[in-house]
Amino acid sequence: MALMQNLSLRVLPGLLIAGLLLAAAFAAGVVWYHAPSGKLINGTLALAWFAFALACIAVYLRRNDWRALAALAAPFAAILMWFILIEPSNDRVWSPEMARLLTYMREGDALTVKNVRNFNWTGPKTADERWETRRYSLTQLKSVDVLSLYWKGPRIAHTYFSFVWQDGEALSLSVEIRKETDESYSPVAGFFKAYELSILAGDERDFYGWRIHFPKEDIQLFRTRANSGEAGKLLIALLDAANERAVKPVFYNTLTENCTTEVWMLTDAMGLGAPFDWRLFASGYLPEFLYDLKLLDGSRRIEDLRAAGHVMPRVRAALDRDLTGAAFSNAIREGVAN
Repeated sequence: MALMQNLSLRVLPGLLIAGLLLAAAFAAGVVWYHAPSGKLINGTLALAWFAFALACIAVYLRRNDWRALAALAAPFAAILMWFILIEPSNDRVWSPEMARLLTYMREGDALTVKNVRNFNWTGPKTADERWETRRYSLTQLKSVDVLSLYWKGPRIAHTYFSFVWQDGEALSLSVEIRKETDESYSPVAGFFKAYELSILAGDERDFYGWRIHFPKEDIQLFRTRANSGEAGKLLIALLDAANERAVKPVFYNTLTENCTTEVWMLTDAMGLGAPFDWRLFASGYLPEFLYDLKLLDGSRRIEDLRAAGHVMPRVRAALDRDLTGAAFSNAIREGVAN
């Protein structure tokens, strides 16, 4: 009993201080990302707040004076309430590639998908812009592929789903941040309501052809074992979510609302539920996660599937040949395991 009391006397104060520091850092992040001023003023305000919080914590530690924490509580509560009241919006000045919202209509098995992006990228930030309305039949849907985009090491990747029809046409869907014209992605900012979440649909030539302008990036393609019915269930789930986001926007969150949302939907569509796995948060290892769930070809090693799935050389070759539509989609899949 005495040992437990001694441990609690040592551990609990440490947990309290850690919690206070975390709360202070969180509030500083809210000020940094949401104060209505420029980066210089926002940064100054965030640093001033954090310095004040550290001073209050230091006074409490030195004097065991709870009034120091009380002085910290009121402004923290105000910042927290401010953060809670921040609402997402579809009415901002968006980057051109994010300018339109994906929506769809369904009549039986017939789908009309609006605002499918089909840009012809001439550089990292320049393109001939084209948005299309496309029509598909669920009865002709063949399969769904998973593509992982790596841009900074093996641990983190962005996930795409490409839905392939019997005639070879493909439609890619992606859950990502909806960037404004002056924004770039930061995983830290994703914890602070800095971005709205977007579900994009696009032509494969647009989505993957764009990446040739970023030479350090790599895309790996994996064929899933989902049958046409399971692929259709996933497609409808994503399109339903897109319709909902068009009228009720939500914030992107680095942990809870991100591109791995699609993976949860895939496992649900295949009747596997949503098993918890650390690889859902280290998205670069999602292919291994899907492999262990038997959603990929189990007759080959995952290393072999990865090696066969490098599509960027084939993307470049298809662009050089000026392939479009089904011809482009078929070309980038040559040599990929079925």
